[in-house]
Amino acid sequence: MPSVLVIDDDLDIANLFAMVLGLAGYQYDIACSARDALSKLATSTPDLILLDMSLDTELGGQDILYQVRSNPRLKNSQVVVITGHPAMLEPVTDLADLTLLKPIDIEQLKMIALRLKTQARPAKPEYFRDPATGMYNQDFFLSRLELAIERTRRRPDFIFAITVFTMNLNLPSESPFDPAIFEKVLRDAANSLLQNLRPADTIARLSYYKFATLHEELRDPAEIKIICNRIRTVLTPPFRVNERHFSLLYHIGQATSKDDYETMEDMLELAERDLERSLV
Repeated sequence: MPSVLVIDDDLDIANLFAMVLGLAGYQYDIACSARDALSKLATSTPDLILLDMSLDTELGGQDILYQVRSNPRLKNSQVVVITGHPAMLEPVTDLADLTLLKPIDIEQLKMIALRLKTQARPAKPEYFRDPATGMYNQDFFLSRLELAIERTRRRPDFIFAITVFTMNLNLPSESPFDPAIFEKVLRDAANSLLQNLRPADTIARLSYYKFATLHEELRDPAEIKIICNRIRTVLTPPFRVNERHFSLLYHIGQATSKDDYETMEDMLELAERDLERSLV
């Protein structure tokens, strides 16, 4: 029996939707908050996710949708987004399998559920991945950073930090640059970072030579110094490609949510300035 996770902070509505989907042949579960939803998604792989975008919680529906679409384990989960605000649909149309505006007709929802259950579904492309390295791309990083900044406005105790760093092959001046080797080294470096940073940390490629990480739910802003040292430890050893060893030339800058900034662009500029100081 296919499964569905209904995510809505209105328990009465969630129960109604769940009952309708149950009649359509789905085994259902309900999450009444974003945190509850993410907890359930960490241990389950529903065939269908019915997602209310306007969750009255610190984390929103958009945040959940990004988490789903960036998780390879959930790549075959269908997502139906529901909202009463048309303006909220435009940023997520490409990420959802279907978007519905409130109020929802119950018979319509039942017919949609029956159709989704039987129709073949092509896998959604990995919108948020850099194809060469498997890291997240710039769009995903900026979306996550914007959400983190918004969270600090609602939760003064929420602390996060970012790093911005450059990586290039450390080659003798007479050696030619090989893009294929560079991409292979970057993929190995990305895998090493994933193994040595926390699972919830975001590792992204911003441009050809520039990269970034986002670290949420820190206990103290000073933890970013430990994180930077961990990144250096990962990037310092040589990487093996085709029986040869290649080292990286890298420089790191950082900023935290306790620094003096107003916008996402301000915070990135702080990290960039710190990066430039490391070049001197």
